[in-house]
Amino acid sequence: MGGDTLMSEEKDTEKKAGRPKKKVDTDLLYKLAQIHCTMREMVDILGVSEDTLKRNYAGIIDKGKAEGKMRLRRKQIEVAMKGNAVMLIFLGKQMLGQSDTPMSDSDAQILPWSDDIAAE
Repeated sequence: MGGDTLMSEEKDTEKKAGRPKKKVDTDLLYKLAQIHCTMREMVDILGVSEDTLKRNYAGIIDKGKAEGKMRLRRKQIEVAMKGNAVMLIFLGKQMLGQSDTPMSDSDAQILPWSDDIAAE
C-alpha cells in the first residue's frame, strides 16, 4: 500500500506538456456571435487564438449566430408588418422570390440555338 501512495504523489508532481489552458468567457463569446462579430474580432476581444475558438467553441459560436439571425429576421418582420414599405419590398424579394422586373411567360422561353454556321 505504501508503494501506491508514492506512485500517486509522483503523478501529482509531474508537469503537463503544453501551454496552460486559457479560460474563455463563453457567455461573452455567445453574445459576440449573436451580433455576428467576425472571428478576428472575437479573437481580439477574448485574447485567444482563432484555432482555439474553432476547435473548442464552434458549437457556441454557431448557436449564437443562429439566434442572432432569428432575432434579426423577427425584427424585420415586425417592422414590415407595421407598414414599412421598404422592408415589405425587401422581405418580399428575399423570402418570396419577388422581383422589380416581372417576367412574362414569353420572356422565360429559351431562344432557339443552332450549332450550324451558315456559309456566306
